[in-house]
Order: sequence, then C-alpha cells, then structure tokens
Amino acid sequence: MERIKNKIKKALENVIIGSKNIVKLGYIKKINFCKNSKKFIIDIILPNPTLHFRDKIINYIYDTIKNNIEENICIKINIIKFDVNKKKSIKYILAIASGKGGVGKSTIASNISVILSNIGYKVGLLDADIYGPSIPTMFGINSSFISISSNNGLINPICKYGIKIISIGFFSKYGKAIVWRGPMASKALIQFINEINWGNLDFLIIDLPPGTGDIHLSILQEISLTGAIIVSTSQKVAIDDVIRTIEMFKIKSIYVPIIGIIENMSFFIPTNEKENKTKYFLFGKDGVKNISKKMNIFFLGEIPILKKIQIFSDLGIPAVMKDVEVKNTFIKIAKNIINNIIN
Repeated sequence: MERIKNKIKKALENVIIGSKNIVKLGYIKKINFCKNSKKFIIDIILPNPTLHFRDKIINYIYDTIKNNIEENICIKINIIKFDVNKKKSIKYILAIASGKGGVGKSTIASNISVILSNIGYKVGLLDADIYGPSIPTMFGINSSFISISSNNGLINPICKYGIKIISIGFFSKYGKAIVWRGPMASKALIQFINEINWGNLDFLIIDLPPGTGDIHLSILQEISLTGAIIVSTSQKVAIDDVIRTIEMFKIKSIYVPIIGIIENMSFFIPTNEKENKTKYFLFGKDGVKNISKKMNIFFLGEIPILKKIQIFSDLGIPAVMKDVEVKNTFIKIAKNIINNIIN
C-alpha cells in the first residue's frame, strides 16, 4: 500500500494552482489507506472556504489520479479544515462595493481610510480596480515620482497620510490603458493581496471595481472578508446594480456579511440657500434608505453633494483632512461601521 500512496502523492504534483502544485503548497496533509472501506483517504486543507473553489479542486484531484495511476483504486477526499484567516496580521478586511461605476466608491474608500487612521487605527488601502485605478489620484501619488521597494520578497506599499496604499496605478504610466483579460487581471490582484508587506493592520480597505465579475471572485476566493460596505446613489439605475451586488455577496458559496449601505451624493444645498437648508435631491430621494429597509441592511449614513469633496479629491487630498463638514459626515459613518463590526 505504501507504493500506491507514493504514486498518489506523485500524481497530486500534477494538480497546479497558480504556479505551484498542491503538494508544494502544503494542501495535502495526509494519505492513508482504510482497510474497512478499502479506500485511500486524502486529507487536504484548502486556502479558502468557497464551495466553487472546493468542488473545482476535488474534481481536479479525482481526474488527475484517474489519469496518472494504472491501478484500479478507490479514493475519498476529506477536507479537514478551511484555512480562511491567511492574513492573520490584519484584523478586519472590508470591501467597498456597489456594482455601479461613478457612485463614489473610491472617494468613500479614501476618506473612510483617513478617518479610521485619525481615530487611531492602522489602515491599509488596496485599489482593486485594475482597469480604472482612482486611488493614486485621490491621494496625489504620481507613479512617475515614486519608487517601489521590496523587503524579503514582499512589495512595500506607498504610505501617504498615514495610510499604506497599493494600486496598479503605481506600476503603469499615467493615462495608459490596461488591456488585460480577466485571468491576467485576477492574477495581478492576487499578487497584490499575497505579495504586499502590509505589516500589522487593524483595517484593510479594498476599493472594488464596478460589476460582479472575475476581480470580485478572485478576492472572495483569496481572502476571508470581514464584510462589505455598499455604496449607491438614490437613482434607480444605480440601485438596480447595487441589488445585484448585494445578491452576489449573499450567494451561499461566497457569502460575505453586509456591514451596511451608504447613500452618496444624497442631496445638494445651493450656496445662496445655506441658511434655509433647502435640499435638492438630484438623484432621487430616499432610494437607498428604502432599499436598506427592504433588504434589511443597516443604513450607515448619507453624504451630500459638496463641491469641496471634488476640489480636494482632484488635488489629491482626502476632503476629510481639509473640511470640518466633510470630516464630521465621515466620522459618523466610520463610527457606524466600527460599531457594526466590533459590537
């Protein structure tokens, strides 16, 4: 039987994930023969808990053994545990999502990160929008004037305003289109997750791209998220996409808790009507609040349309650092996020 076990182990070297086989990756913990059932039991540990990843690996193993071993043997694959907390140096990993482009995810991710840092937390920010990275602009980081260093094979993030930041925008020329197929974009993102020297963090904020595609699945497969924060405007065309994103996070095989939802660009008060505080709801009124009630999602707060947010963002300075009104708005939202996670 020992000879067959060695053959099984050798066959498993043909099961490749990324650039390494599952034996080298340490997924195979034990191979035993059960006399009662006359089966070889393979104990494995998987890197994430998603069902679609688990099923894919199990089928891969069965097919590989069938194609590489001449003997007629029975095998059983036993998943002994899920190693979901690979990033043990990071306490909370939060994804900022919407499903819709242009609703202000990057603005909110940037300002929430700064507020959390100001409160006293250690914060990292991952720009996961491979095709349209906005975080370098939000933080005034020009890739032409930065030097990316490494330490023990890990890339050091760029530190700005107390935040550890990484973005594909640091590695590409300004204005250059990134024309990659899904697998290539996903591979780059996985490198960002696993090959960055984040150090010890209280929060890692992930600024997700629009949609519900390869990038999102790659993150969900690679990281055990603490939760997702949904961002939307009140217009129906945005809410329709948000509902799809919420349903994605609710899928059993990739379940992620929803921390809450933020209504961005909620209303506008003209300068000449500041005293009366007349609100104009340019994108519709209470659309996000209504959907939060309907889908039983906590309403984290609303952010008005403020020109100063646009001005400071374009200058590469998160607006919470320069304006008290903006800062107070984001402090309330940040406190709601913290309370929903910790309490």
